[in-house]
Amino acid sequence: MHFPEENNFIYKQEQMTPCSAEHLLSTIFDNKYKGLIVISAQGTVTQVNNSLAQALGKTQENMIGHPLTEVCRHRGLRKIIQAIKSGKPEFSKIDNIGGKSVLIDYLPIYKENEVNGALAKVSFFNSERSNKNKELQLQDKNDNAHKQRTHFTVDHIVGSSAQLIDLKETVRKIAPRNSNVLITGESGTGKELFAQAIHSASLRRSGPFVKVNCAAIPDTLLESEFFGYEEGAFTGGRKGGQAGKFEIANAGTVLLDEIGDLPFSLQAKLLRFIQEKEIQKLGGGDSTISDVRVIASTNVDLDHLVKYKKFREDLYYRLNVVNLYIPPLRERREDILDLVDYFIKKFNKLFGLHVKGISSEVEATFLRYSWQGNVRELENVIERAFNIIEGNTINVSHLPHNIIGSGYKQYDSESDDTVNSFNLGNALSKGQCLSEIMEHTEKLVILQALLATKGNKAKASKTLGISRPGLYKKLMKYGLI
Repeated sequence: MHFPEENNFIYKQEQMTPCSAEHLLSTIFDNKYKGLIVISAQGTVTQVNNSLAQALGKTQENMIGHPLTEVCRHRGLRKIIQAIKSGKPEFSKIDNIGGKSVLIDYLPIYKENEVNGALAKVSFFNSERSNKNKELQLQDKNDNAHKQRTHFTVDHIVGSSAQLIDLKETVRKIAPRNSNVLITGESGTGKELFAQAIHSASLRRSGPFVKVNCAAIPDTLLESEFFGYEEGAFTGGRKGGQAGKFEIANAGTVLLDEIGDLPFSLQAKLLRFIQEKEIQKLGGGDSTISDVRVIASTNVDLDHLVKYKKFREDLYYRLNVVNLYIPPLRERREDILDLVDYFIKKFNKLFGLHVKGISSEVEATFLRYSWQGNVRELENVIERAFNIIEGNTINVSHLPHNIIGSGYKQYDSESDDTVNSFNLGNALSKGQCLSEIMEHTEKLVILQALLATKGNKAKASKTLGISRPGLYKKLMKYGLI
């Protein structure tokens, strides 16, 4: 048996002395941190090491000599049979064994140019020891600085609007898959937050999460950032070369932020990587495989760029397998107060303050303001208020001038012509149906509650027996804020 050189990863059996073969197999299989299993061409387990047997809840004696399909219910490991049928290896497939994320390589075994069996190698890369394994870590310690871990999950996405609830449910559905995702939405809507949530809920969560801002890196450096370079590839390069972001993110996720700014000249190479999962460093001849899930995000209209030949159509469809559109804050105003409460708690902790909330005038202002900067702008406004606040309530005086006065509405007897009168006969004569009459009546009752409380929405919601967010939904419905 020998291991072919270069990129030929297929094991081939040749004549070896019994002693050397026994020694080699012993060295390979006595591995505490990797699972190994070998099956014959007929699908019978011929070898399995103790690490994998224990992970499957079996013993070596219970598995060896039995058909794989009888002693192993794990569908991922059963795919080893495909390596016998196809005669081709597969690398770095993400799976789960015993509640732990793993990488599985499937390798056909050849004897006299015919497939004689197959081997599966399982890397337990979420265990402390296997994280140190060279196959799952980069040789260059400096590259660790490029690796990122996600800080946010689906539960960190704040809001109770119908749009956001649907988005969070979609994230939970698509996260376990490996399909590429395109996240679109205006600047500041939280696209990276959703990307991190997808990674955190996936089987790749133990792997790296690497973000690349396609707009922040000069065009001339993007290719080396993506794919890396070998030593001597260009003047000024680091000694020993450098790994690219796709290599660093092996077994994890890459977020290509601002994908619309990716140079057209590089789009073809990105497309090839997405299709083949192959990396070829600048200045290097050999290619390597990297199993990466690609999430792309943009605040521009890629359809428009495709139409005017500024973005490759084939790349667009490769990226746009699953599309998540994050609506702007002004289209989901129900989330504003939830976000305000979240940011107040956040900055109370950071500033060591005890701010309790915002005034009713500020509530009205926030709910009417357009929020062109979306969630990021709202967070900045709250942080600004924390820098100048005196007391425990954020008032209008603590807001930027461009926001002041954009939303407060004074409720008085002139605020609505129908506030003090309603005639059922007139409504019926106008052809209004029951639902229209009910809505008109509800609006009237809400206005009267606001008049009685002098516009205090907290008191009005208590008077009406509904929650404050529920009151705001009705105010928006009837155009009362």
